[in-house]
Amino acid sequence: MGSSVASPVLLQPLDNQLKQHASPYLVLHGDDPVHWQDWGADVVDRARAENKLIFISSGYFSCHWCHVMQRESFADQGIAALLNQLAIPVKIDRELQPALDQWLIDFVEQTTGTAGWPLNVFLTPDGYPVAGFTYRPKKNFSEILGSLQSLWKQDEPYVRTTALNNFSAMKAEQKRHSWR
Repeated sequence: MGSSVASPVLLQPLDNQLKQHASPYLVLHGDDPVHWQDWGADVVDRARAENKLIFISSGYFSCHWCHVMQRESFADQGIAALLNQLAIPVKIDRELQPALDQWLIDFVEQTTGTAGWPLNVFLTPDGYPVAGFTYRPKKNFSEILGSLQSLWKQDEPYVRTTALNNFSAMKAEQKRHSWR
């Protein structure tokens, strides 16, 4: 699967977009060294242009493990550097993005058997789900980032094919359970 990669010189460096967000939950992540973005078409456009994965982390204000993961991982300079290098990071408030959150929940439940928050999912630049999980301690999260980074660099076609297959399986499962 070929992809068009724009020159990085043409793109402005990312920074954390959440400091002034209307969501109290997202504002809590405004000082993280992670370059959090708001979800939108521009995220997918940028991921395609840079040929990067998209990392979506969904949570909510009163979620205990969301706050733990923020303190342990998202506030950590080393983790942030890895995440910023590997992906376009997106933080969503599940209460403001319920449809996206539900789609991510469905993927994680179907691939791991369980889901909850914080919900963390990597997507290809085309928006197909690669891998997802809930809370992971800092060391484990760092290992996941390293493994995904190596896999993306060494076998991008495999990652893209697997993600497309994941998406197709999700659609088939949804259709199977549809009452329509």
